Amino acid sequence: MKIVFWGKYIDTYLTDTLLRLEELVGEPVRYALVEESFTRRDVAADRAVVNSSQVVILKQGRFFKQSNRILQENREAMHVFLSFWGDKRLFRVLLRALWCRQQVAVIFEPYASVPVGYWRDEGQLHSQLKVWGRRFAYRGLWPLTRLFSRGKLPCVLAVSPLAEQQLRCIGFRDEVIYPFGYFVERKSVEPAAVDGAKALRVVFSGSFIKRKGADILIAAIRRVNGTKINVLLDLYGPGQVQRFVTGDVPGVCYRGTYPQADAQQVISGYDLLVVPSRHEGWGLVVNEALMQGVPVLASDRVGAGCLLDHSGAGIIFRSGDIAGLSTLLTELASNRARLNEMVVACTRVRERITPALGADYLKQVIDHHFGGTGDRPKPGW
Repeated sequence: MKIVFWGKYIDTYLTDTLLRLEELVGEPVRYALVEESFTRRDVAADRAVVNSSQVVILKQGRFFKQSNRILQENREAMHVFLSFWGDKRLFRVLLRALWCRQQVAVIFEPYASVPVGYWRDEGQLHSQLKVWGRRFAYRGLWPLTRLFSRGKLPCVLAVSPLAEQQLRCIGFRDEVIYPFGYFVERKSVEPAAVDGAKALRVVFSGSFIKRKGADILIAAIRRVNGTKINVLLDLYGPGQVQRFVTGDVPGVCYRGTYPQADAQQVISGYDLLVVPSRHEGWGLVVNEALMQGVPVLASDRVGAGCLLDHSGAGIIFRSGDIAGLSTLLTELASNRARLNEMVVACTRVRERITPALGADYLKQVIDHHFGGTGDRPKPGW
């Protein structure tokens, strides 16, 4: 089985799984990319594990000529697109692949339904117009997809239950929707030394933009540490830190940034990870924490929260609920037995979210959707 991956970029959260998929299908994945690097994610590390002969950069002046040639040379291949219109020119390529009745899969992350749900803070009006525009644009997506596919419908890999809900709301049928997620390898690390403090050691890792919700977490810590420091919060990440960390909240400390590859090493030294995002398509930091046995508190707008549902490896709280989050932190700071139960649950979950298992599930989806083989696959997480 040949596989062509189309996207604006590549990243370890996908290449780890695609490398395992190569082993299952017996052929290397070919990558057709819009950019060699991307402002939010540096793909240099990924290029080291992906052979350069597998990568084609679609040049500005020859974009459609190159993409048409790749489609023609890979008529029998599975074409996997990273989103419907992460790059709008690739949406035209996707429609052409559907029109030519080629096998198409689309990885779909939930779109932002709140004005702060983007990669940088923008003006309120501009952000709200983007939200309205996306809602309008997505309503026409299913009719357009159905028209161009001419009966050979794509499979849509919905990243999180929120993505599934959004797809159904805009008309996509259950028969084409398959749950999906992102996966990481567990690293062997030496946890940072703990100073023996009785306070609960909490970590936040993310950009300092409103979408990531650092202000929500800091406000909760302010409540928890009213007269006594019960929780120590360390924050990591780039951005306008001074807008969020003012220095007047006891127990809160900004620790700078770290390379993505060091995420598990850093997080392993803490009791708890908190992901308070107002919108998060997935949130790979959740995977990194679970791989090291670190429980997670995540808002109900975090896609990776599905790894915590019913698993016991963490707790979901309502997005923006400062009082509710502070109550959870207070309880965990005083009840280490409950925290330890969550740690044990993490060790069970991490066995089900490896790239190898993700690749196996993805192959089952492809075989079922396009080959009609086997029962409808169920995700292991």
